[in-house]
Amino acid sequence: MTDFSIELNFLKPNVDFDYEQINTLKTDDYSNLLTSISKYYKVDKNQIELFNGHSSAIYSILKFLNLKYCFIYAPCHLGYKKAASNLDYEVRLINRFENLYLPIKEKSVVIFANPSFLDGTYYDLEKLFEYWISKDATIVIDESLLDFCAESSVVKYIKSYEKLYVLKDYSKYYSNENLNISSIFSNNKNCELLRKYEPEDKLSTFTMIYLEEALKDREFKLISNSINIKNRNDLEKVLHNHKYVETFFRSSSNSLLVKLKNISSKEFRDKLEKDNIKIADCLKYDFIDDSFLNMYVNSKDDIYKLKEVLDAF
Repeated sequence: MTDFSIELNFLKPNVDFDYEQINTLKTDDYSNLLTSISKYYKVDKNQIELFNGHSSAIYSILKFLNLKYCFIYAPCHLGYKKAASNLDYEVRLINRFENLYLPIKEKSVVIFANPSFLDGTYYDLEKLFEYWISKDATIVIDESLLDFCAESSVVKYIKSYEKLYVLKDYSKYYSNENLNISSIFSNNKNCELLRKYEPEDKLSTFTMIYLEEALKDREFKLISNSINIKNRNDLEKVLHNHKYVETFFRSSSNSLLVKLKNISSKEFRDKLEKDNIKIADCLKYDFIDDSFLNMYVNSKDDIYKLKEVLDAF
């Protein structure tokens, strides 16, 4: 089965895993990992708090903030809506595809993924930041997919706006679905307060060593991103002008969102599955209907196989 539904980077970093290290590490000693993240992402160690996975980080930050309104710019990772609803926020969704500048309430939480989830669009957030700040909003920016591109991070705003939290999950880019490590970047005071509510022993030594070693592979980002960009362009060429493809979003990540014509996403996926090609069903996401499908960048050989199958439609 050729699988275009896997969200993970199809390339992997060079991880030299020394099992002897497992016995020498304390599960509550994150100093080496914090140093690695700090150097790689140019964030002070005191501005980083670690979490046991993406969902844990989402729940922790929303529980910690404990505000009334949560505005989510969707489509977005569904974990945010689920966590906010479970924590009794009044959740409002803003359709990114139609109007970014719908009004929000004063002192609310806003959640924005950049690059965005599913379509991989990178947004210049300067004007939105001005508006959010004018509303005294607490801003949560999810930059889990930012490593796939060369665009700038909003971490630069941490010093100037105290209500900013930048969330990052490492599993997708570093291609390990069991890499249950996420982080939140914010100012020293915010991270110190967050830390009070976090358990000391929360990360496995296996995952810590994996991420530390992945961050040491300095050539990985250059190689991974150049190949991902090339393969994404090849994937776009395969889809361009196909009789069932109306358009697709210009992505800055490894994800591609496609709008179909004259066929439903289910019919399209069923046709591909007959030739052992799998594409994920994305109907569960907000503002996505049966004319959309999404796929993830894959190897050159797999893209060539997809081309052969689509050409025979």
